[in-house]
Amino acid sequence: MVQSDLNSTHQNVLLKQKILLGIGFLGIFFSHQGIGILAIPYYQMTLGVDPFFLALAMKIPVFIASFIAPLIGHWSDKLDTPWGRRRPFLFVFPWLSCVVFGFIWMVPTHWNESQQLYYFVVMALLFNLFAACWTLPMKCLAYEASVDYHERTRVMAFVTYFLKFGGITYHWIFPLAKLSIFGGIVIGMKFVGWGVALIGLGLFGMLPALFLKERHFEKTKVEKKQPLFASLKAIVKNKNMKILLGLIAIQLTLGSFGASMDYYVLVYYMNGGDVGAGATSKGILSTSYALAGVIAIYVLTTLSARIGKINTMKWAYRITLVGGVAKWFIYQPGNDWFLILDAILCCAIWPCMGVIVSSMIADQIDADQAEHNVRREGLFASLQYWIIAISGSIAFISSGLMLNLIGFDALQGGEQTENSILMMRILLVGGTLVSAAIGYLLLRQYDLDEEKFSELKQRLTTKRK
Repeated sequence: MVQSDLNSTHQNVLLKQKILLGIGFLGIFFSHQGIGILAIPYYQMTLGVDPFFLALAMKIPVFIASFIAPLIGHWSDKLDTPWGRRRPFLFVFPWLSCVVFGFIWMVPTHWNESQQLYYFVVMALLFNLFAACWTLPMKCLAYEASVDYHERTRVMAFVTYFLKFGGITYHWIFPLAKLSIFGGIVIGMKFVGWGVALIGLGLFGMLPALFLKERHFEKTKVEKKQPLFASLKAIVKNKNMKILLGLIAIQLTLGSFGASMDYYVLVYYMNGGDVGAGATSKGILSTSYALAGVIAIYVLTTLSARIGKINTMKWAYRITLVGGVAKWFIYQPGNDWFLILDAILCCAIWPCMGVIVSSMIADQIDADQAEHNVRREGLFASLQYWIIAISGSIAFISSGLMLNLIGFDALQGGEQTENSILMMRILLVGGTLVSAAIGYLLLRQYDLDEEKFSELKQRLTTKRK
């Protein structure tokens, strides 16, 4: 990567550099979604592992790995090698996570359910630990790619396109394992699992380390001596950073919790318990969200350059509030194609989390440097990782518990109680509305706009002279 410093008034990241970062983020996508893509259809539906215990086995390793993320980020920030701070992680850990991921699908089929579950937990824990050791430095490369207020938003938007591409295609991975050329699902899973491991994790994770150079930041005496917990305390004291982490947490708990009800409303309310018809409705909804999300990334990036990041986020929340109300009327029997409107109204807030909020976190890294004379992208990225992991786990577990509380019973098929279906609809709408309303109110407290950022950059430039 072309080296530049904070004296630059503008920096455009070359297309080649963005593509390499995008490939790395596609690797991050498979590291986050790879187990979920294959574990449920293979371990649960094929091998017969209990779904509840499998869900715990999938989430507990993520939860544990999230707590070591700050240590990894701190280590990444302080590392001093001829190859930079981040690249050594990308040479080693993608391949370690690759090997472990491949072995997840090598579980002996003659083992009993408990043995298979223990095997999965151990492998999944190792995988998540190794994955954290390279996905965090990869995100740091994106944060460091530019010092320009708007260009870093364009960088985050570009790499998010790769995440969307992964989201559109990943549902086809398990069907590949079922192709007759493999002679059976067990053998097919081994081939496909290792294919994802070698290409999606090992290769995609390492390529940016081979062809990108890191931007140069001079280490300071403060930076070399700063201990982990003191660094974390300093970051958490940052009001704007707390707001950004709060936005992520709210969207990925309440927003995801509400969104988790859509499949149940589609099947049991819109299609009277017909799972096949509900799956078709879900296909329309998911495809609409994926395509609308791609368009939303472009719109958000363009708006951000014109009206600023804060105002762009505010408009995304306002439209989501309208979409939340509209859900009550869109999710009605016979309204399959109206689901496209739901995607149009409610999709923007999701790429906002990846594009705008991530760009704002990069701004806060500069603000932290201006105040403390330290560069610590790794710790900022690790806090973001931690919040995402914890929030996702809470939403996942809470949705299952809530379905039990409202009286949902899958064995009853289309004979769910009226109260149960009504609560599904209320949770679908309420989760969207409450998350957007709280997020909007929080965002109003955020105060690092483009004008203040320009002043901050000038302070950094003065310090470096």
